[in-house]
Amino acid sequence: MGKTLLHYVLFSFLFALVLAGFVYASSPVDKKEYVTITVAPGDTLWGLAKQYEQEHHMPPDEFIRWVVDVNHLPSPRLAAGEQIVIPVLKSKQGGSVAVNQ
Repeated sequence: MGKTLLHYVLFSFLFALVLAGFVYASSPVDKKEYVTITVAPGDTLWGLAKQYEQEHHMPPDEFIRWVVDVNHLPSPRLAAGEQIVIPVLKSKQGGSVAVNQ
């Protein structure tokens, strides 16, 4: 009986840990805390990742994934005039900016 109880407790703990991970991973990003930019002609996510790398400290591929996920973009391609949120806190940048304008 002692071994069964140990298995039950261990399984319950692991299940709770996995569930907490899903809840944490699915919590939405508060877009109001991040910088919004207006995409200029010729802008790419890779170029924006490099331009803002001092503020976001992420590898370019992680920056691109973040932007695509948070903005619900159908692909990593950007359209001029489109407004997107980037992973730069407003406290580091000072608000909404227009890129290359």
